Amino acid sequence: MKCKILSLSIAVLLCLVAMPFLLSSSALGAGCGTNPLGDTSGDTDFYVSKNQNLVGSDVSSPAQSAPAKAAVTLGSVAKANKNATIQSINPDKAGPQRPGAVIVWKAEASNPNNEKMLYDFLLTGPSTGGQLTDKTGWIAESSWTWNTTDADTGENQIAVRVMRAGSVASEDSKAQSYTIAADTSSTSVSDTTSSAVDDHPESRTSEPISDRPRVAPDEMSRINPTVSGPNMQMPDTKPKALTQTTTQAVVETVAVEPIQVEPQEPEIMEVEGKWTVKLENGGATLNPLTLIQTGENVMGMGTLNEQNTKLQIGAKGSVSKNAMSLDAWTIVSEYGNKIDKRIEINLVKVDRVISGSYEMYSGDDLIGKGNATASRFAS
Repeated sequence: MKCKILSLSIAVLLCLVAMPFLLSSSALGAGCGTNPLGDTSGDTDFYVSKNQNLVGSDVSSPAQSAPAKAAVTLGSVAKANKNATIQSINPDKAGPQRPGAVIVWKAEASNPNNEKMLYDFLLTGPSTGGQLTDKTGWIAESSWTWNTTDADTGENQIAVRVMRAGSVASEDSKAQSYTIAADTSSTSVSDTTSSAVDDHPESRTSEPISDRPRVAPDEMSRINPTVSGPNMQMPDTKPKALTQTTTQAVVETVAVEPIQVEPQEPEIMEVEGKWTVKLENGGATLNPLTLIQTGENVMGMGTLNEQNTKLQIGAKGSVSKNAMSLDAWTIVSEYGNKIDKRIEINLVKVDRVISGSYEMYSGDDLIGKGNATASRFAS
């Protein structure tokens, strides 16, 4: 019995002696090569900290741990508006000019980042049948040489579009009117036979000199008593009574026609400038639509916006006191747009509101119609 108690006491004593050694070995193993967070070999999101291995520490120094910062997503900064804009379009010769004149049109444009730009010059006038016609296509040169002909005689409109290289559509446009005057350089030639002057005219009231009798100077006094001496004819000094003509002046009575007052022409609505026209039922807009006005006639160009499609258009029409009619069409080119559309717009101004209706055609087919409203950009 005593032996069993002794053996049990020795076992308990050995356990008490071995326990500190086991605890110290476990602590050393946790600090050298054992990760208290478990197996992290498959993790992809991790961070490294100076205090990673201080598992049992509850004290954290601000100097040892930097505050966390919010993550920044690359490409989240919104891009600023970088569209190209046109400052002016001007000719090198002031109008009007005669047919045959060579006129160079120069456009001034810019963009915020000084990127390379492309230009497109267009012409509307008598030579194009009033249709907006592309003359250059998209080119890198900012000028266009216009060789005018007799077909250009009349009112013309020169327009230019601009966009940055790599853009898919025009970013700005500007237009200017120009007149080619009729050629009046030819002058009528007068009939030289009727206006020729005879260097040696012969008096129609006198007989020919060859038929006159020749009289010696000393015989002149006998033929004409008023002559005294050779080649001397003395004037008659006797006073002569004033002869009163029996012809009385005839006073011609001029009838004064009454002045006719021409009826005053009605005031024409001023529409020149940039506009936005909403085709409400079709979900499309003409924005911007730049109009140039000459009296009752208008012409212009702009952009037709339909969902994600932008098409360049030309326009022409007429204006009255409180109404405007426009015919707009998409510009079709060989290497550009192939969509052919035409829009007829009729607008009326009532209490500062301009609205009306529209009809859209594809070829001769009516593809849409509805209400239309127009508003002008603030100058």
